[in-house]
Amino acid sequence: MKKTKIRRRKKALAGVLAAALLLAAALAGCGTATGGGATTGGAAATDSGTTVAAGAATAAGDTDAGDTGAAGGATAAAETAAAETASPADAAGSKAEFAISVAIAADPASFDPAVSLGGALMYIFGLTQESLTRFGDNQQLADGLADSIEHNEDFTEWTFHLRDSGWNNGDPVTADDWVYGIGRLVDGSTDVAFPDFVYEIKNARAIFAKQADASTLGVAAVDEKTVKFELEYPVPYFEKLLTHCQHFGVDRGFVASIGGDANYGTTAETSLGNGPYYVDSWKTDNVVVLRKNPYYWNRDNIAVDQVNVYIIPDESTQVNMFINGELDIVDFSAQRLSTIESAGFSALSYNNGRTAYLLYNFTNPYLSNKYIRQAISSAIDRDSLVKGVLKNESKVADGFIPLGLSGADSTFRDIVGSALEYTYNPEKARELLKKGTDELGIGAADISFTIMTANTDEFSSIAGALQQLLQNELGIAVSVETLDSSSRSTKYSSGDYDAYLVSWGADYDDATNFLGSYEREADAADYLYKSEEFNAVYRSAVYTVDQRERIARLGESEKLLLEDQGITPLYYTAQYYAVSDRVSGVIRRAVVPYLDTYFASASD
Repeated sequence: MKKTKIRRRKKALAGVLAAALLLAAALAGCGTATGGGATTGGAAATDSGTTVAAGAATAAGDTDAGDTGAAGGATAAAETAAAETASPADAAGSKAEFAISVAIAADPASFDPAVSLGGALMYIFGLTQESLTRFGDNQQLADGLADSIEHNEDFTEWTFHLRDSGWNNGDPVTADDWVYGIGRLVDGSTDVAFPDFVYEIKNARAIFAKQADASTLGVAAVDEKTVKFELEYPVPYFEKLLTHCQHFGVDRGFVASIGGDANYGTTAETSLGNGPYYVDSWKTDNVVVLRKNPYYWNRDNIAVDQVNVYIIPDESTQVNMFINGELDIVDFSAQRLSTIESAGFSALSYNNGRTAYLLYNFTNPYLSNKYIRQAISSAIDRDSLVKGVLKNESKVADGFIPLGLSGADSTFRDIVGSALEYTYNPEKARELLKKGTDELGIGAADISFTIMTANTDEFSSIAGALQQLLQNELGIAVSVETLDSSSRSTKYSSGDYDAYLVSWGADYDDATNFLGSYEREADAADYLYKSEEFNAVYRSAVYTVDQRERIARLGESEKLLLEDQGITPLYYTAQYYAVSDRVSGVIRRAVVPYLDTYFASASD
């Protein structure tokens, strides 16, 4: 077994950390379409993976820009270098009673990580729950509840040795928390959001399908402080996968004490945290108050005692509250950039590992034709979408996998390069369209379809621009339908759409999080993209142990997906945000948690 000791560094004094953790590079993401709120993510085109920011009422418009995401000259460079040496164990802070306030756009449905997901809630889970691993102040793993990790040569067996830590009710964190926490995702005891997130674990898929007994799940408590995982196939990135909330532990005894799984996480009183914070109170559609967990292993190095998470759907209200000093962190669109800068705050941006793209319904008589899909991609001037519509730090997409996600010894995009052949070329677009219409025996004027998307400023603007581009370049009829999240979800799951303008962000730091959704069997719904050639190449990548070879094969599968135009990537999204001048050490990154205040410190 290979053994890894998670590096633990000496504590830093609060004053040193506050100075060190200023502006670095940016990244973050998750799920499908984004909206407002301090934790919903976006992306500036950077490759470094993480932004560490302090609030600044300094020169307006000092934003992260370019592929490095760097900001600010010699001082910021020195502070960034210092920040790169920190880990959660370094988050030394004042013992005084300090609080910070943030906002999310929607009320949590539950604080049970098995049943409730979404970018905003991931922020809360990132503070109230800790897995065996967690990310540090960059895109690298640092201290979590596992003190050391071992794996075999082919990455199919992983063993984690737990440190001494506790749930906020005083129960010790034990190996059984993962036996129970993972088991309840697949054994039918709870209504699970995404059981497939744990299908890499031996027999998890079979148990969920009622084809194997729950006792055969590949998670075992070797002893009270040692948990072992057996996997279905090699997973070299398993440490990173464990940062996602579907792999969190759950206290079996606590769940039993509140009457079972159906009650877990439905109120503050029926919620439990093993992270640096716990849910102290929850006023529905108002505020969630997080308090420091007195039994957390690193509690003395958590500088902020309380986090107030306000539920505020409206972006303009969030911005006004930030300017008035009622919020310490705010996300905002380009339309409100001048408002933030006029108030004397620096506008920052970060890459959240998110790609916006068109998703097609393959039962549509026109969009089921490959040449027509290729023509659509070639007719889209992505540069005009980014510079003329978004007007932020977004970057033209040259693939599906976004900037910043890990590869082997570099990022995926650095290793694989561009995967998008059908880029803006109006003449080629019309040639491809002619091939498609000739195949179907129709004319361009016969083609009509609707783009469904979110009712947000960003997506409604982009959809309108696509509508105009496609009509002007190809002479086809395109309409736009903007809907709320619930309506879109219903229509998508039933195949009741033509094309869907959407975005996807990284739940965990690996390209499989993007490409795995397109590995589909022949009996999958007819409106979904299916390709046996894609499946074969993708599966060969999954079973490859050598990291560079695995990334190369994933790159091949991405190119197959985009050669077919199974989807049409448009841009890597960007998000503006600002931090108050009383708070430092705020992290934005490409994978969950997209907003991380583990390192934050605050002044009066």
